[in-house]
Amino acid sequence: MDIPLTSKISARTQVVGSANAKIGDYVLITVPRLQLGNGSQIGAGTKIIGRGPVVLGAHVVIGYNCIIMSSSDRLAKSMDDASPEFERNIITAPIILEDYVYVGSGSVIMPGVTIRRRGVLGALSYLSHNQEIPAGKLAWGIPAKIMGDR
Repeated sequence: MDIPLTSKISARTQVVGSANAKIGDYVLITVPRLQLGNGSQIGAGTKIIGRGPVVLGAHVVIGYNCIIMSSSDRLAKSMDDASPEFERNIITAPIILEDYVYVGSGSVIMPGVTIRRRGVLGALSYLSHNQEIPAGKLAWGIPAKIMGDR
């Protein structure tokens, strides 16, 4: 696997999988474990970040400038009005994109998302925590909703 000089994979990231996967320019990967399937492609400007693992099946295509986050913050305000402190919780969950999945450019994928085999997430879409796109289905929007078959 060739990594462009403009892309960065954290020294702590364990990359497992296919040598013929393609990574575009200006890609940032900081997850602890990234599993790449045969023929997978990560578009330029995409960020795969967080504390949980990310699995890309065979022939997965991720468009340009996507954000894939395997962890995020949840802020909860204290119930005591006199104390405006915030309690910080980190949500961490794996992200799984099965074989032949397509993620359109500019999309955002949050922790716990699964896109089943041949599923499609349209460009500029937002797939929230723990959502799933069933096999062979097409989804898009903010938040993403199932719109039909592939």
